[in-house]
Amino acid sequence: MLTVAEMRSLARQLPLQKFIEQLGPFALVHQQPTLEQAQAAGLPVNAFTTCVSEAESVAAGPVALLFAFEALTVSTLPPLCERDALVVGRQPDSDLVVEELSASKRHAVIRWDQASRRCTVEDLGSSNGTFVNGRRVRAETPLNDGDIIGFGEAHYWFLLAATLHARLSTAPQSDLLGSRSG
Repeated sequence: MLTVAEMRSLARQLPLQKFIEQLGPFALVHQQPTLEQAQAAGLPVNAFTTCVSEAESVAAGPVALLFAFEALTVSTLPPLCERDALVVGRQPDSDLVVEELSASKRHAVIRWDQASRRCTVEDLGSSNGTFVNGRRVRAETPLNDGDIIGFGEAHYWFLLAATLHARLSTAPQSDLLGSRSG
């Protein structure tokens, strides 16, 4: 996984097509949970069972993605074929390992179809549900550029690689504001 700051450097060095070749067709950007956050919440670290989601955490997660962009992490995904499926879950052999105790061991599947340049997500009977833009999904659901996907309390911002490249190629918000003294 790379931080947004590390990805920003890469995006400024690479033209769009090379960036897409390196990253893949899309990215999942999220806030990496820390050990301290889990302990502060009173959650057992390395738990073998799924914890129940808190409604407040599920609702607040997407907001954190929008206001903490520079502190977010870009998940590295395995290279995708023309038609591919990525398993999402807490198990270490998942294609996208979600380090959040409210995520099930095998939580959801993300499918990519290169021909239609379409991505979908489907819940695999998880305990706490899969959400797209705050709505629980029960069947295979198309993803659009900029959607927020929730796996329990873990939230990921789904961005096409071209969108992420454009956002990273510009100055971060703090640089645009400038600073004044005196």
